[in-house]
Amino acid sequence: MKTNALIKKINKAIPEAKAVPMADWDGSDDGIWFRGSEDYVEADGRLIFSGGSDVHPKLEKILDDAGWFAEPYDSGTLMAYN
Repeated sequence: MKTNALIKKINKAIPEAKAVPMADWDGSDDGIWFRGSEDYVEADGRLIFSGGSDVHPKLEKILDDAGWFAEPYDSGTLMAYN
């Protein structure tokens, strides 16, 4: 799935993720940055990302289904790549 289509899908399903192109982070064009990495999903009170490899299961499924994967940049910042 193309980056912009995936960003739209994520933001529709989990608006708290605040997914944007990686270009908004560092000017590169190779992934997705989750500006809401440390925010809670209102529907279930779980964090989008809580460090290590603990990614919200709904987000993880969306990424997996699209052939993408989540990767922490640091303990509070989550990125996704295909």
